[in-house]
Amino acid sequence: MNAFYFDVGGVLIPDNALNVFRELGRRHGFSPEVAHVTYTKLQPSLDLGETSMAELCSALGIEQTSFERDWLAMHPLDGEVMCTVERLLGRGHSVGLATNFCRRLLDLLIASTSGLSGLVVCCSPDIGLAKPSTEFFHRASKIMGSSDIVFVDDRSVNVEAAQRFGWTGIHATDGWLARFNGTYLPEAGGL
Repeated sequence: MNAFYFDVGGVLIPDNALNVFRELGRRHGFSPEVAHVTYTKLQPSLDLGETSMAELCSALGIEQTSFERDWLAMHPLDGEVMCTVERLLGRGHSVGLATNFCRRLLDLLIASTSGLSGLVVCCSPDIGLAKPSTEFFHRASKIMGSSDIVFVDDRSVNVEAAQRFGWTGIHATDGWLARFNGTYLPEAGGL
């Protein structure tokens, strides 16, 4: 039986960093372009847990509680993807999140969404590795307890790396969810 890993940004929630910084800049009176450049510079170390959320907020010039509240409000969970996750779980599949996402933001997302709390999580800051490294996929397989994994990500480089590792990779582009449901949940008639 297949196990399933979903990426977070671009799959479960929108990957719209520049728009988020535009809105945050409007709300908090800072330059969204400068904030986006700052975030882009710090993102690799944030994703690996080497830079804390407090350090990011300090570099952006925004209070952490405000940033987290506004960030969460600007990243609605995709209800159709969550419905698919719930259907997979209901059919006895193991389902998880395999992400380079900042752990603090992931924790906020999980805490605000009951359907995410029971998922397996392979998160870059927890293991000190990031996609698309082969070692990330090796560790994710160990965490899931399976190598028969279907992986959904919005970045082709990550999908290709997962495929080289032996997973089934699905690139989350237009129409991916209908194709996914048709393949993995055909008895439910997709969504």
